[in-house]
Amino acid sequence: MPEHAPSAEQSPDHAFPPAGIDAFLSHFIVAIKITSGERSGALVTFSLPAAVQTVARSKPFVLSAGASSRVTFPIPRGCTLPESIEHKDFFSSPPGFFEKGREQIWLQILNLDARGETPVGPVRVILGETFKREYPDLFEPSFGAAQSIGRTGLPARLFFSPNGVFETPIGALKTQAAKTLLGDSVDRIPPVGSAPRLLQPCPLYHVDALRAAAKGKTPEPAAIIVALAHPIDAELIDPQGSHEAFASIERSIASS
Repeated sequence: MPEHAPSAEQSPDHAFPPAGIDAFLSHFIVAIKITSGERSGALVTFSLPAAVQTVARSKPFVLSAGASSRVTFPIPRGCTLPESIEHKDFFSSPPGFFEKGREQIWLQILNLDARGETPVGPVRVILGETFKREYPDLFEPSFGAAQSIGRTGLPARLFFSPNGVFETPIGALKTQAAKTLLGDSVDRIPPVGSAPRLLQPCPLYHVDALRAAAKGKTPEPAAIIVALAHPIDAELIDPQGSHEAFASIERSIASS
């Protein structure tokens, strides 16, 4: 990928940061429609408390015709997630992304373990390293991107395509099919103050049903996420650096 330097008139405060790892507090606001079992048809809404999330970001680059599409991430010690991706690895993206001639950074969620009490009982949401460790046969990475609204730097549009598991009182439910969370405009990285939102319904499937389904077949969903916002609350400032933040989160998850 060609490396891009900010133009002379571009303030450093509005430039994309170099490759690195971000750690921040974030939480979920969710509405789920149950589509199977005794509660079929019920709409359940809940918010989970803030949890620490870590995200790897690539170096900024300008996407140009004929350029290589492989982008690398800084991966912390102990993380087993992909170190690089290509454009074809994105499960989905909102319209208008990956425009030639615009600066962008690509993203990967490294870890998230969010827990809380809801009207239907305790709920846990896991993505990234924890998802891979606990459900290795069903694991899918969670990628995203930020693309300049102008030609370079910030503000930018941002999206994630998260893949994970919701552990609920009606079972462990995995996200499936294309879906994206879009932040219309962010003015900083990490995008503190933004609240990426779900653009289309996202079906959830019992993990046991997915495992039992014949190859190439998809069972009926157990529930559907019909609304989701993911506010980014505050940056985690670890004096030992972002690589240590990932290790700290891993220790916290293990102890809980």
